[in-house]
Amino acid sequence: MTRVRRRWNGEFEPSTEDQALKRRLILREAAAAFNERGFHNVSLDEVAVKLGISKTVCYYYFRDKNHLLLSCVEIGFELADHALAAAEASDGKALAKVVEFTRTYVKNITSELGTCAVLTDLNSLNEADLKAVRARQRVFSRRLIKLVQLGQEDGSIQVSDSRVAVSWIVSAPLMIPQLSQLWQKQGTAWLADHYAEFTRRSLSAR
Repeated sequence: MTRVRRRWNGEFEPSTEDQALKRRLILREAAAAFNERGFHNVSLDEVAVKLGISKTVCYYYFRDKNHLLLSCVEIGFELADHALAAAEASDGKALAKVVEFTRTYVKNITSELGTCAVLTDLNSLNEADLKAVRARQRVFSRRLIKLVQLGQEDGSIQVSDSRVAVSWIVSAPLMIPQLSQLWQKQGTAWLADHYAEFTRRSLSAR
């Protein structure tokens, strides 16, 4: 006998008026499916079925699947911006700041909505949205590159190319979905500390 899913997966009463909570649950479910099977292999119907709601409800919160993907990307930027702003404002040399960024960023993307941040299907966005996302990525990268360059100047960081170093720092966490069994067993704090330590060892002046 087919099991009937409870509306909204039973995570809260269907009568709740908390629109943000409902929107977040749709995002979380969609992002998990995108990461597991790829953007083009997931339909809004599938997301709706998993949540025990109609596709019409999905359309109430999101214009289309592109809007869903873009909203996931926005969460990724928010998490990364928050982590970098906190690191920039912290005390100490630049290496400590970059290490703290890595630790906080990994903690953020392993949070409830973290899977929304770790997406490799950006090219599936429509042309205008993708162009805006790439521009925002460049702005973010320049901020992180500047932090690494400050470390080269204060002697705490020793790398031959700050751009390559930053590319590694921001791309390494993209493997987290593939390591889910490992970090879910060890815990998110353990994973964040390990990524932070890898960053320290990679950038430290010898």
